Amino acid sequence: MEYNIITAPDLDSLATKVADFFPMGWKLKGSILEHNDGFAQQLERRPSDALRMQRSKQRPSKQKRTKWIE
Repeated sequence: MEYNIITAPDLDSLATKVADFFPMGWKLKGSILEHNDGFAQQLERRPSDALRMQRSKQRPSKQKRTKWIE
């Protein structure tokens, strides 16, 4: 399991930063924490999820065979 903590001075920028991690397979863990410097959110992902996301980006999308329509 991989863990990452995102920090930001306000909730809007935290939401923007966290949203950038979702396409890479990261998921929220726990709730938003408030601290002296702003806010923080912990994220987690499994290494297998990261590999799956990379493979899906590398594969060209297969075109459907529609020969039977012609």
